[in-house]
Amino acid sequence: MANSRSRRKTAINSRAILSEYNKQDLEAHGIERWRPIYWVTRPEIRFQRALRSVEYWSNKTSLIARLVWSVKRLILFRVTLHTGISIPPGVFGPGLAVAHPGSVVVNSDAIVGRNCRVHSGTNIGSSSLGAPRIGDNVYIGPGAVIYGAIVVGDNVAIGANAVVNRDVAADVTVGGVPARVISSRGSDGIHPNYSRTAGRQ
Repeated sequence: MANSRSRRKTAINSRAILSEYNKQDLEAHGIERWRPIYWVTRPEIRFQRALRSVEYWSNKTSLIARLVWSVKRLILFRVTLHTGISIPPGVFGPGLAVAHPGSVVVNSDAIVGRNCRVHSGTNIGSSSLGAPRIGDNVYIGPGAVIYGAIVVGDNVAIGANAVVNRDVAADVTVGGVPARVISSRGSDGIHPNYSRTAGRQ
């Protein structure tokens, strides 16, 4: 859960990296730069900014930093309650776009790559064997459920209400219950930010 008390180490270990993550997250929403008004008008972006801030402060070890982290974690918890988005720190790479406020629940053991677009109703969960590992440039449609110790390749599109409980090869579209391959095109052409950040290192 996003309000976990654990201080999970993340990739955001400097202000420069924090700035780059925030920049790529905004780009994924089609926004060039942050504006304070988004804290009111764009709750999904407000959640992502709060998440990235917790990820940054989780790497700091001084007493003051621990206090700041506690405050940032409380802010994230409150934004989680307001938006319904529950994403733990350290799961998603840069370029995350949570498309809308609404129920999004992600297991803390999941690992998701760069440039992922997530829609409302998504649940990324674990089984007794582990949690999903999801590649770059993945589009997750509304209501999708992805669970278990599975691997989802790069450039995959997951259709609305799909249930994914086994590995998915790269560059395909899957849908249905249980999910199966329905197209070989993948997220290219579906993911609105695919061409802008695909392959960025």
